[in-house]
Amino acid sequence: MKLLVCGLLVCVVLLRAGPCAAGAVVRVMTYNIHHAEGLDGKVDVDRIAGVIKSARPDIVCLQEVDAGMSRTGRVDMPAQLAERLNMQVAFGPNLSMGKGKYGNATLTRHRIVAQENLPLPNPAGQEPRGCLRTAIEVDGVKVIVLNVHLGLEEGERLEQARALVAIVNGLPTVLAGDMNEEADAPGLATLTQRMRDTAAGGEAAKAATYPAGNPESRIDFILVSGAIDVLSSRVLSEPDLAGASDHRPYVADLTLRPAPDEAAERGVHDNDDERVTEAFVEGS
Repeated sequence: MKLLVCGLLVCVVLLRAGPCAAGAVVRVMTYNIHHAEGLDGKVDVDRIAGVIKSARPDIVCLQEVDAGMSRTGRVDMPAQLAERLNMQVAFGPNLSMGKGKYGNATLTRHRIVAQENLPLPNPAGQEPRGCLRTAIEVDGVKVIVLNVHLGLEEGERLEQARALVAIVNGLPTVLAGDMNEEADAPGLATLTQRMRDTAAGGEAAKAATYPAGNPESRIDFILVSGAIDVLSSRVLSEPDLAGASDHRPYVADLTLRPAPDEAAERGVHDNDDERVTEAFVEGS
């Protein structure tokens, strides 16, 4: 009887401790939305919002997002998606065309405590690329999210990958986006020397994301630092979801472990936003 009572007490303590006892659980999605233009040629922000809602993510990294662009009716897509999904949003424009902007957007159910858009190496004549870096607090754990869309040329992507590796520090970090190359290419190989592919070794590693109608290549990735455990991952391939863009979305469920004690001593776990900003600087 004493053993039974003790066992019940342990269970109660664990239940009260909640998910943070073992780390915060978070679902991350990466999705190149092709400025909300689907395979049917129609621009439909509501359809993109529906795809995102169906996956119930906590953090969403979007690429090819328009804000005030004439081709998409001057719609502010980051603001509209944030409203429809009831999420906070950070927008990192990398290209300006008249009054419009185009780039990456990160949305989250949690609190964004810092954000910045970092330019990536860009050869002359190529589309500008950037890394939207946000610090997000998830159940008391701060995670750095790097949202990227790498270039079209292999050499360009390799230089961009090297720049990204240089900004990864000791904080729990997620790197997500359209890498424009597969896992065995030089740029991805550079990134996976420092971070882990959330699909490695699983069925998702065999699942292609592009082109959406008949996918042949896996070019959309979520990579994680050593302070993050991967629970599961998958490509969203349901017929009613696959045609909203020219890419298919990729989702990973993760557990965020607190950063090492030395990081806490630098203040990066403090709720003071200035300390999070300092952690950004240290990783640059």
